[in-house]
Amino acid sequence: MESSEHAERSVAELASIVNLLLQLLQLQGTLGEGHLRMLDRLRGQVERVIEPPIRIDRTTVDKYAQPGTGTEIDCASLIELCHGRCCAYDIALSEQDLAEGKLSWRIEQPYWLPRTTDGYCTYQDRTSGGCGVYAHRPGMCRTYDCRTDTRVWLDFEQRIPAPLAPGLTQIRKRG
Repeated sequence: MESSEHAERSVAELASIVNLLLQLLQLQGTLGEGHLRMLDRLRGQVERVIEPPIRIDRTTVDKYAQPGTGTEIDCASLIELCHGRCCAYDIALSEQDLAEGKLSWRIEQPYWLPRTTDGYCTYQDRTSGGCGVYAHRPGMCRTYDCRTDTRVWLDFEQRIPAPLAPGLTQIRKRG
C-alpha cells in the first residue's frame, strides 16, 4: 500500500473513532448543544484546510477581448456614493490570470482575488477607490455593471446608493 493511501486510511479510521467517542459523550449527556455546534464549525474548518474550495472563472477565455458594458460607468465620479463596494465582492481568477502571474490570490481560497482585513480587494486604492491593477484586472471585473445591482444602487439614475454593508468603509477622495 502506498504511503498516501495508508495515510488516508489512517485519517479515516481516526475520524471514525473520534466520531464514535463524540456520540458516546453526547449520549452520556457530557456534550451539550453548544459543544456540538462548536464541533460542527471545527469540522467545517478542517474540511476547508484539507480541501480548500477552488474556484476558477471558466467563462473568461481572453479578458482583454471582453466586450464593454455598452455605456461605460464613470466610477471616479461615483466612488464617493458607491464607495467601491464591488471591490468587496468575491472575484475568481481565470486560467489566463493565473498564467499571466500579475494577480495574487488567497492561499486559503485558491484562485480568488485577495482582500485585506477591511473586506476590500487588496488592489483597491483606499483614497481614490481606483484599481491598482486596472490594466490586468480579471474578466469578472471588466464585465461587471453595477447599475442594476441592488447591493450597490437603490436607484442608479437618481444616484441613490444602497446602504453600505457592515464592515465596509466609506471612501472620501482627497483633493
